[in-house]
Amino acid sequence: MKNIEAIIQQVLETPFWLSTIKTRECYQRYEDDSPLGFLSITFGDDGDGHMLVIHEQDPNEPRFSMRFRMPMTGGGQSPRVRNALLILAEAIRLDNLEQPQNRRRAK
Repeated sequence: MKNIEAIIQQVLETPFWLSTIKTRECYQRYEDDSPLGFLSITFGDDGDGHMLVIHEQDPNEPRFSMRFRMPMTGGGQSPRVRNALLILAEAIRLDNLEQPQNRRRAK
C-alpha cells in the first residue's frame, strides 16, 4: 500500500468516529498464545476510550506479556488487532514527542 505512513499520520491527526462502533459496548479479543489473556476496548457516551488488559499467568506459557502474532509467518489469529497495535505504538510515539509526560513522583 502506497504512503501507509502518511495515511496513518492523517488518521491520527484527525478526530473521527466510526459508525460501526457503539458506545458502552465491550470489544474484546483473546491473545494468540493463551486463553487466559485478553484486551478489551469500550467507549463511553462522551467518546472517551477505555482499555482493559487482563493477563493471567498461563503455566503453559512463561511470558509476562500478551502476543498478537504476525498473520503470515507467526500463526496470528488477529491480524487487524496486531495492525491496530502498531498504529497505537505510533500514536504513543507521536504524543510523546509533542507532549512528553514525566510522572515520576517527588521523593
